[in-house]
Amino acid sequence: MAALSTSEQILKTPLRQTPERQDPVGPTPADAQYLHETLHQSEERLQLALEAGGMGIWQADLLTGLSTWWPGMDRLHGLPPGAPPLHGEDYFQVVDPLDRERARLAMAEAIEHSGWLREEFRVRWPDGTMRWLEARGVVRRDESGRPISMAGVCMDVTRRKLTELDLQFLAEASAELANVDDYGSTLERIAHLSVPHFADWCAIDLLQPDGTLRRMAAAHVDPAKVQLAHELHKRYPPDPASPAGTWNVLRTGQGVIVPEITDEMVELGASDPELLIILRTLGLYSYIGAPLIARGKTMGVLTFITAESRRRYAPEDLALAEDLARRAAVAIENAQLVEALRESDKAKDVFLATLAHELRNPLAPIWNGLSILKRARGDPYRLEQVGGIIERQVGQLSRLVDDLLDVSRISAGKIELKLEPTNLVHIINAAVEISRPHIEAAHHKLSISYPSVPTDLLADSARLTQVFSNLLNNAAKYTRRGGRIDVAIDAAGDEVTVGIRDNGIGIAPEMLGKVFGMFTQVTQPRERRQGGLGIGLSLVDGLVRLHGGRVEARSDGLEKGSEFVVRLPREQSGPRRPAAAAPIVAGPAPSAQARRLLVVDDNEDAASTVADLLRMSGNEVLVAHDGAGAVKCMAEFRPDVVLLDIGLPDIDGYEVARRIRRLEGVRQPILIALTGWGAQQDKDAAARAGFDHHWTKPVDPARLQELSTR
Repeated sequence: MAALSTSEQILKTPLRQTPERQDPVGPTPADAQYLHETLHQSEERLQLALEAGGMGIWQADLLTGLSTWWPGMDRLHGLPPGAPPLHGEDYFQVVDPLDRERARLAMAEAIEHSGWLREEFRVRWPDGTMRWLEARGVVRRDESGRPISMAGVCMDVTRRKLTELDLQFLAEASAELANVDDYGSTLERIAHLSVPHFADWCAIDLLQPDGTLRRMAAAHVDPAKVQLAHELHKRYPPDPASPAGTWNVLRTGQGVIVPEITDEMVELGASDPELLIILRTLGLYSYIGAPLIARGKTMGVLTFITAESRRRYAPEDLALAEDLARRAAVAIENAQLVEALRESDKAKDVFLATLAHELRNPLAPIWNGLSILKRARGDPYRLEQVGGIIERQVGQLSRLVDDLLDVSRISAGKIELKLEPTNLVHIINAAVEISRPHIEAAHHKLSISYPSVPTDLLADSARLTQVFSNLLNNAAKYTRRGGRIDVAIDAAGDEVTVGIRDNGIGIAPEMLGKVFGMFTQVTQPRERRQGGLGIGLSLVDGLVRLHGGRVEARSDGLEKGSEFVVRLPREQSGPRRPAAAAPIVAGPAPSAQARRLLVVDDNEDAASTVADLLRMSGNEVLVAHDGAGAVKCMAEFRPDVVLLDIGLPDIDGYEVARRIRRLEGVRQPILIALTGWGAQQDKDAAARAGFDHHWTKPVDPARLQELSTR
């Protein structure tokens, strides 16, 4: 049965006679005209109401299987005005396969039992657009109860259904983000949750430290197209100079919506003919790009695209996408912080294990040497040999502690450079002399290329020597026996450059950006005999930066060697320290003079060894092991110098110093804080307490002997 207009259906209905008028002849032409106009106006009002409500009226003859559609039904199904209705099974063919069986069962239930129909389902229009409809109907039966027809309305509920699904999608995505741990897998989950309810395509791209975009996740209902999304991103990465698309969202930090992607847009976005063909084949329809922003920083873009569903994005869709992007960005940042904490915790564990290893290495020969001294009494050769061993190992321990303190001071911004005119060649030569034992022990071949132009610069010679000796030691440590180390110095332009290259174990690509981090090691300490603490390169980076320079690590990969390039400005910018005063030429050394010295330390071994060294110089020495005993000794012993530890069992060294300074009738001694605490705040605290000097343990024995000449 063809579709009928409302007026045609009404005009075919017999007129009901009214009591006020009995006219066997029938209505006059004027009455017919009036009636026609009235019905036409009613039809217009009804049609307007149906259009405003997005509704259409339908009727199905259950005996013949034919349907009748009134205007509005064609529009709801994407058909042209006046299109013939779809009958029976033909109608179910336009219903989405996912909803088809459910719609059939609802229709059968209404006809056979309930008499009422209310069901929601999707229909696909001829152009591929998917729309949600709600059908409501009532069954009419004859006197015997047999169903003979069903009539009702259809309403377009696409926006409501999309809103419901979008909110459900947002809730599910938020739940995923709330428990984020591994943000990579979480982003994959978010991308797949959005398909197909919110988008046909979803991609998540994050900005990398090197300024590139990395595709972290992609989703489509077809797995083959997911792989295509990754391949297209790899082969045709977004152009940073493009005024539209992903990079535009990154630059502006603003979400972008394109309700309909035109062919002109596709042509502009395609970098070559092959890509243009692929994009046209995909049939991209509508686009949203939402920035991933956390703490004011745009870290990536969340992209949604429709194609097969023909969904046209609206402003409310952009608002939802931006809401999700904000939540995702916070989750990503939190996950990155968690990962950083894990890495830091792992590095800390490795550091502590390695620190124990590095401390035990020098302690072992010291302990063994002391055992030898006990057994070899009176053997001058053994005494000299073991004394040299102990001296070298104590020096190693001191350098280890100094490096740790230097890194801490640089991090706290409390280290100062002693800038003076110097020459880079002299600094390199000094560094080579310091590192020569390590290089020669491993039988490495060292070559140095000097420039033919001056390499003068304003710098802290001692600190730069520390930088280059660390780099040379590092090269020697990670190069197999008999390897090669090349040092090249260049002084072109406003910079002086030093490159230290080796043919050692190399650096993995993922480690190149991390080697200057505190406690970072390119290998686990157990994998190599000389693992190191992982602070040397961090110290190098900090000292070079303090000089206004920069250091860069290069390597082609594992087993391909490595190179560290240090660039320094010829002149130091920023405030400079005053030039050092001219050195005072020392006269003949004064003869040793016996003095009274009080040594205060709760560590009996430390106190006794210091006291013995001082007695060997002819001094009179008294030892105290607590603060109260030290104050009591002042009046009785009247020392010239007091070597005072800070960490005492009763009162700390600061309080002891204050009490000594308050003593009356006693000649005030020279107070020297002898302690393991060497930070600047410790030195300041010592000065405030009344100390004249602050020495950190272990103290060079020669320095102790100098006390006899003061």
